[in-house]
Amino acid sequence: MRAVWVTLFLFFIPLHSADNMKTVRSIVIDTQESLVWQDNREAVEDIWKMANAYCKQLHLNNSDIWRLPTKEELIELSKNQNLKQDFVFLQKGVYWSSEIDKNDEFSALTVYTGNGFVSSSDKCEKYFVMCVRDLEI
Repeated sequence: MRAVWVTLFLFFIPLHSADNMKTVRSIVIDTQESLVWQDNREAVEDIWKMANAYCKQLHLNNSDIWRLPTKEELIELSKNQNLKQDFVFLQKGVYWSSEIDKNDEFSALTVYTGNGFVSSSDKCEKYFVMCVRDLEI
């Protein structure tokens, strides 16, 4: 009986693992904008300073040159419905950009990925964080 249990256990584990490997991705490549987007975790909200630090220390997909996206990069992502479908973890929500509000040193620009709406947000508020890097050709 024990031999049957081990055989069944070994039979089911690889099938389950193979299914998980198909659905887990770590990046989305935007060839039109020459960008690589992070897509390896559920959306996390944080303050701007911590979001910036997170992207600077991120090591993903054999690269450590990640950063917060610019306002324009987030707007383009928001408009590109085909690209948004490639993401597993992208939320329809407000994301930090790398840009500080020129009129208020305590605020940075955020973008709503549902429609590309840009707003100025207090750096101490928590919004979604997603990192990006330039596509190396």
